[in-house]
Amino acid sequence: MKRFLKIFDSLEEILAGSLFGVMCITVLCQMFSRIFLHKALLYSEEISRFCYIWIVFLCISLGEKTREHFNVTVFLQWVKGVPDQILGLVTSLVCCGIHGYLCCWSIQFFVFEKVVKSAAMEIPMSVVAAGMVLGFFLGSIRCLVNVAGHIRALAGTGERREG
Repeated sequence: MKRFLKIFDSLEEILAGSLFGVMCITVLCQMFSRIFLHKALLYSEEISRFCYIWIVFLCISLGEKTREHFNVTVFLQWVKGVPDQILGLVTSLVCCGIHGYLCCWSIQFFVFEKVVKSAAMEIPMSVVAAGMVLGFFLGSIRCLVNVAGHIRALAGTGERREG
């Protein structure tokens, strides 16, 4: 069970890293093909673009996990203790609301994109839109985890986990 939770906890890192590798290999194959074979690959641009889109939305969640989003560190260096926890709680709640709202809209966009096909590979564009749904959903979960951490720290039952 602990191994499963550890894998789930690093889901964004595993997926984003894998997609980044696929994107790099695809771009290198395209460069090789254009330079040495003097022919362009048909699918490489779409594959690399789709991987990039997925990476962007997965890294939104990764940023929430490491608490790198929505922070003004110049202001936060003077705020310590309970005010820091309250400010962190409010920030996490606002981010959770934003992620939840965007998750709902991305689900609607996902449904809409089922009828649209990509130009080269002719796959449904909902495959790309699924990255948005997953990114905002995981971001919402990460924000809820941050909210719980701030509440525990305010209640005095635990320290806030640093990214």
